Amino acid sequence: MGRMQLTAALTVVMALVLGTLLTACTAAPIMVDSGLDLGVPGAAIETVPGVPGYPACGTEPIAHGGTTWYPFRPSNIADFPALTAAPAPTGGLGGGTMHAALPAVAAPGPGDDVGTLTIYEGGFAYWISDSGRIETWLTDQPLEYAWVC
Repeated sequence: MGRMQLTAALTVVMALVLGTLLTACTAAPIMVDSGLDLGVPGAAIETVPGVPGYPACGTEPIAHGGTTWYPFRPSNIADFPALTAAPAPTGGLGGGTMHAALPAVAAPGPGDDVGTLTIYEGGFAYWISDSGRIETWLTDQPLEYAWVC
């Protein structure tokens, strides 16, 4: 093999090795099947009203400002910032004190599909619908869910 062919072959091998290493560094989605401990949010840095979303099933991401936010249930919720009380939902079964388990996600009611997004340091956010009936913690880390709605 000539010097030129050897150099070309080594370049290809090095490119393949580097490509494999860089692929391994890409963050794979985290599989969610229950609560997660992703750390603790830092200080609130922005609150944005009027953000569309409907995470009724717990798997629907909310996109805002170029970031996709994934809903999750923190297993370390006691360490999270205290939140102001959400307005009490009205109507429905038990006026918001009882929930019926349905086989499918119902269509959003008034104020269920738009809400306020509070973004925290550390890749966390909190979204609450304008109706106060739907709320969730969010992370900017890609998540895959073990359930389908």
